[in-house]
Amino acid sequence: MPLVLITGATGRLGSALVERLLARKDKIRAVVRKGSRHKLPPGVEAFEADLSSGPLPKEAFAGVQQVVHLAGLVGEHPYNELMLHNAFATKNLLANCPSFVHRVVIASSISVYGEHKGQLVSESFELNANSPYGKSKLMAEVFAREYCENLPIVFLRFGMIYGPGFEEGYFEVLRRLKEGKMAIIGDGSNRVPLLHVSDAVQAILLALDSKIEPCREYNIVGSEAMTQKELLLLAASELGVPAPAKTVPLSLALAVAKVKFLLGDHKLSPENILQLSLDRAYDTRRAKEELGFEARVKIKEGIKEVVGLYLKSEGQAR
Repeated sequence: MPLVLITGATGRLGSALVERLLARKDKIRAVVRKGSRHKLPPGVEAFEADLSSGPLPKEAFAGVQQVVHLAGLVGEHPYNELMLHNAFATKNLLANCPSFVHRVVIASSISVYGEHKGQLVSESFELNANSPYGKSKLMAEVFAREYCENLPIVFLRFGMIYGPGFEEGYFEVLRRLKEGKMAIIGDGSNRVPLLHVSDAVQAILLALDSKIEPCREYNIVGSEAMTQKELLLLAASELGVPAPAKTVPLSLALAVAKVKFLLGDHKLSPENILQLSLDRAYDTRRAKEELGFEARVKIKEGIKEVVGLYLKSEGQAR
């Protein structure tokens, strides 16, 4: 079985990936910060290093056949921190990565495209990141491409991941729905590019085992392009409450979220508002044709699961 080096192994997506890799008997070496309070599962080897402070030592790659880079920051953080932990950490991972590694999978994001006003975005579209997070992920790709001549790198541009472990933001929407306080942002016709965590893991495994060309990028999103209004209706139905009827302009929703964020209320950040309200759709044909990827979890099934997790967290039975 191959030895897989993973960064971000104790994170939300990393934990799900580790579980799947262990199930198929792969060996895992996880890069963790010194003194990390997160525990690794039995059988996972730890290598202590901080990718934000310098290149990963060559010893970390001893015997490694595959690398998966998941570590980084998401959400609302100062721009310099996002650049350090997303862009420069990627550069530090690859600086000493040996050419004998069979595959390097880097978790990127659809945010590198920026806004394309509802167009169906393929991998050939202009990269025009306009958020601090998107810019940091785009710079991570730019840095990684400096190593493409010697390393078989694959970029997976993930959509909005949801499911077990990804409660942040989603639970707040469910709470507001349950309390009758959730409004539709804009007219609700915008498409929301959701991706279940198990499908994200599936894409990583396919990329690890593929024989595709190096320095190739793939859009990884769910197969159903539901609108904001449809998603809220579905979630409300699962909660057993009326669907929201009130609408609020995007500009007002953003202004309120920014004020609350500045006052310390981070439950639904300005970035969460944009993710919910922008019209975004992505072409995944390349991933299907070259990786064999196709999202398996239907949105109705995934929303039902998330609602169940929310109700459980509130101490309520379904």
